[in-house]
Amino acid sequence: MKKIGFITKNNVLAQSLAYFIKSNPDLPFEPYMLQNPDQAAVEADILKIDVAVVEVSAGTANEADKALALCSQFRTAAPECRILLLVPQGSREVRDMAIKAVNSKIIDDYVFLDTSLDYFLAKLLAM
Repeated sequence: MKKIGFITKNNVLAQSLAYFIKSNPDLPFEPYMLQNPDQAAVEADILKIDVAVVEVSAGTANEADKALALCSQFRTAAPECRILLLVPQGSREVRDMAIKAVNSKIIDDYVFLDTSLDYFLAKLLAM
């Protein structure tokens, strides 16, 4: 069973995804909400999180920089943890940053916030 850590300021999103996962026993995931970004990387290491889902909540470069800094902390604190970045599709600058982050191996992959739940779960299964 993969341990999935949700790192987001959007509690509705995190709680909804966690509830959906828990309500579908066929999904091989165990969800965790890591609500304090300052401690998320350490918590991920302690909990042995397999995949960290990090959300860029706003489509600004500043918000993306904060998320990428958090992802870099994950690489140091929990190097075995895979990182999936959730990005808003409407911001070209943030999309470009996500592509660069994959190419530089700061993150493993990214998906857009407006993607389907099926696609999102398929990405998690593949990680």
